[in-house]
Amino acid sequence: MRKGFTMVELMMVMAVMAIIATLATGAAIKSIRQAKEKKIDATCVGLMQALTNYRAAEQCWPIALEPQLGKTTVSFRDNNAKVFAPLLVDPKQRYLDPSALLTKVPGMGVLPLREALDRKIALDVCSLGYPDPSNRDMFKFFNVTFDLSLDSVSVGR
Repeated sequence: MRKGFTMVELMMVMAVMAIIATLATGAAIKSIRQAKEKKIDATCVGLMQALTNYRAAEQCWPIALEPQLGKTTVSFRDNNAKVFAPLLVDPKQRYLDPSALLTKVPGMGVLPLREALDRKIALDVCSLGYPDPSNRDMFKFFNVTFDLSLDSVSVGR
């Protein structure tokens, strides 16, 4: 009778454990990426709701809109700060909660919007965006599209 395991048996157990760990890691990474994408989509809905609330309360959009070259839609991406700045100006009537939003400030990098406001950074340079879920080093801006024919707004990636 022998006591213990042979080297081959130990190697087989380690190989099986490595395969299981690899599969679990891949699934975890995929679910984390999906959670980040859902958070971005929820932020899009929140931004769209804030713009709609502003429209209802103020009877105008936060930015003057003119049809461009006969088009009925106007879009803002990298310069979306022009759209969102009026929603943050009055501290008593803020339509956005800056604590959950990110901005990319020239010369300072990516900051939470609340920190940018606390540092008294001009709102017209605080375009709102999100880190790309598939590439952490890339920062993308929300795309805001106004449909002038329907008097509506959409916010997307």
